[in-house]
Amino acid sequence: MMMKNWLSLFAAGWVWMAMAGVRGEGANAQPSEAVFAAMIKAWQAPAEPLHVAGPIYFVGTKGLCVWLITTPAGHILLGGGMPQSTSLIVDSIKKLGFKVEDAKILLSNHAHFDHVGTLAELKKLSGGKVMAMEQDVALLASGGKTDYLFAKEERLQFPPVTVDRALKDGDTVELGGVKLTAHRASGHTPGCAVFTMTVEEGGQKYAVVFPDGTSVNPGTRLVKDPSYPGILEDYRRTFALLESLKPDIFLAYHVDDFGFPAKRERAAKEGAQAFVDPAGYRKFIEGRKVKFEELVEKEGK
Repeated sequence: MMMKNWLSLFAAGWVWMAMAGVRGEGANAQPSEAVFAAMIKAWQAPAEPLHVAGPIYFVGTKGLCVWLITTPAGHILLGGGMPQSTSLIVDSIKKLGFKVEDAKILLSNHAHFDHVGTLAELKKLSGGKVMAMEQDVALLASGGKTDYLFAKEERLQFPPVTVDRALKDGDTVELGGVKLTAHRASGHTPGCAVFTMTVEEGGQKYAVVFPDGTSVNPGTRLVKDPSYPGILEDYRRTFALLESLKPDIFLAYHVDDFGFPAKRERAAKEGAQAFVDPAGYRKFIEGRKVKFEELVEKEGK
């Protein structure tokens, strides 16, 4: 398969073949070249940073989210974006009045090139410790070369990075009075993670979830000759986890997954309230679960 088709398949996984310009059906669907080119351009395009709620700030790109969580003892970066995005993230941190050198913890949500591409460089710049679910430690160290789907696709690889702390399901990450809980959300990658925390803004507390692990990249085998043993069960456990959470605010890693463009526009007047969306969270998880089970049913026939 040509590289451009593999890249298209990767992109199609997170958009779930739901955008205009998609060709094909089901697991063989892929966006048109024009749609894909626009998608990659957005993933690497600069975006203005934004305060969300409490210590949480957006420092990502036009298409991908990277979250800065500030504390008096240093900062936490959650997610990392594309390999070419380091300078954009650093500039966004500076615009907010913070320094990348104060990033003490770098958290991986899952080890794919569009989310951890900058971790190796950010680790060098900040001296921060990289933390990830234990099931993704080897994948991060390989730079994507051990990925169950994209191992042979060089352009989907990323600079290798050594994990300083391997997280287990239920572990907490604490810094300067801020605490996040890590939840294993395997399937999309074996060590995909969901993080939860509580923040306060204007005297009101908000439960925050950073959801992940809901999409299936085309080419993934869930039923017949599974991409890795137990992947079907892992995905179902992930959906059960996500269904059990009741956030006020949910912040994903692709801007279209949670209506970020519209919410950030409203935030100019509404502040944190613009991101309060429990109904949107339930709709998002329910929709992704339905699409997942449709893929399982189709593959099982």
